[in-house]
Amino acid sequence: MKKDVLKRLFGYLKAYRLRLFSVLLFAAVSTVFTCLAPFVIGRVTTTLFDSIRDGVFYWETIAWLLGMLVCLYLVSQFFSFLQGFHMAKITAGVMRRIRSDIAEKMHRLKLDYYDTHTHGDILSVITNDVDTINNMVSQNLTSIVTQVITAAGIFLMMLAISPKLTLIPVVMVPLSLLSAAGVMKSSGRHYGRQQELLGEINGYIEEMYNGQQVVQAFSYQERARRQFCLLNEELKTSSYKAETAAGAVSPITTLVNDMGYVVCAAIGCLSAVGGWITVGNVQAMLEYTRRFAEPFSSLAGMAGSFGAARAAGERIFDLLDAGEELPEAENSVIPADRSGSVTFEDVRFGYTPDRMLMQGVNLTVRPGQKVAIVGPTGAGKTTLINLLMRFYEINGGSIRVDGTDIREMPREELRGRFGMVLQDTWLFQGTIAENLGYAEEDMDREKIIASARSACAHDFIKTLPGGYDMELARGAENISQGERQLLTIARAIASDPEIMILDEATSNVDTHTEVLIQRAMAELMRGRTSFVVAHRLSTIRDADMILYMEDGDIKEIGSHNELMKRAGKYAALYNSQFA
Repeated sequence: MKKDVLKRLFGYLKAYRLRLFSVLLFAAVSTVFTCLAPFVIGRVTTTLFDSIRDGVFYWETIAWLLGMLVCLYLVSQFFSFLQGFHMAKITAGVMRRIRSDIAEKMHRLKLDYYDTHTHGDILSVITNDVDTINNMVSQNLTSIVTQVITAAGIFLMMLAISPKLTLIPVVMVPLSLLSAAGVMKSSGRHYGRQQELLGEINGYIEEMYNGQQVVQAFSYQERARRQFCLLNEELKTSSYKAETAAGAVSPITTLVNDMGYVVCAAIGCLSAVGGWITVGNVQAMLEYTRRFAEPFSSLAGMAGSFGAARAAGERIFDLLDAGEELPEAENSVIPADRSGSVTFEDVRFGYTPDRMLMQGVNLTVRPGQKVAIVGPTGAGKTTLINLLMRFYEINGGSIRVDGTDIREMPREELRGRFGMVLQDTWLFQGTIAENLGYAEEDMDREKIIASARSACAHDFIKTLPGGYDMELARGAENISQGERQLLTIARAIASDPEIMILDEATSNVDTHTEVLIQRAMAELMRGRTSFVVAHRLSTIRDADMILYMEDGDIKEIGSHNELMKRAGKYAALYNSQFA
């Protein structure tokens, strides 16, 4: 799995093969000129030594060598700049593709993914984990190319000077890497745990922030602080261990390589005294020995960064590999009939195959009928609505809207036939007019105002600063809860659907406003099929059909009078509200 993660991460580079090849070419040229510099410096040293020995200062030779050295450094830095420029382009493109893939995936995920992951954890993947990958690609990928080419170039230069002395650094480098292998493995494990804890702590912060009013109402601040401190302390410990392990790699490898440097210096000096090698070549070999170890030390030091990137990549690909909504049918059907009929035929559903909730549900709702869905908390009322809207896929049977199986209809077409008013008042940052016209682009202002009048929201909107152009804050915190509910009702009216879904839509408004809204809703539901999730049973006595649900399944179906005569579970629930 870990190898697959890195393979998939580097797979994003395939689209930039040509530019990546140019980066490699520029890195190779830059590194070659850098690798030649110690050899030229060695020639300068040899020339100085010869000048002292011969008593004649070779100015011309030294000046020529120093000029060559300056040219080497200038050319090397020029190609290094080109390499960095093109690598920055590649990094930006890769990050754009990853973020685009995540953004597109978010719209294809099954609804249960959001049910099983906190908002903070999902945001941590989109922000922190993607940033971790960004740092790895932008900072380390270029360095990897440079270090590998540097090691190869230096190795060739050492072979050209002294094959025997080359054996010393070649032997020491594997020893240094082996000595740090255990530490690198530990670092990767701790970085993985660090990314998990980062997601947990972001989820906890998001939860406490959104529930701040409840936190203060129940004086939960101190317990919330203690819980945060526990998570934060565990994150600190994990981060400390990860950084400590990653930081220990470089000193270990450097120490082993320094031992090789000492051995090379001793043997090189003895060889120079014996006349087997020039002084300048000894100096060049020592410089190359030092530099030969640096790429491997740098690569080993990147183990921590790669460990963090691998952990971040696992979380990103877990999201990208999560189950998606089923694809649209190849031959999608858009029924011409828009009367609003709904039929359940032998519908079976369960969140997991081994735990089925609905067993062979059959239900026929004629156009214009009002269907009430009742039952205790957790009975499956919202699940039934989610199946109808195709937020969840059924395990068997079929659900038909206007005579067509909903699996054969495009989701956009299906959901466009529904209007929803829920207890949770979801409004978005923007003007009131933009929120009311959410169902279609550039909705006519007259239609928006008419929907607000129907929902009894027009009068209070006109009293707000800016009226319909008033900017709502994030979460619409700058208006009251009741006003938010009125706006969601007006938004549903403006969408002009064939089928209405109401989840006790008047539960958050005062009694006077509720009476007005009930009249507006009666007018709205006239001629439309409507499903009402009811908690106060007195409001749905006039329903054409009542579904009593329990344990995820429909237990009783009938009108209010029929179910009361049956004296079953619905009757017991109804009587309990008036006991």
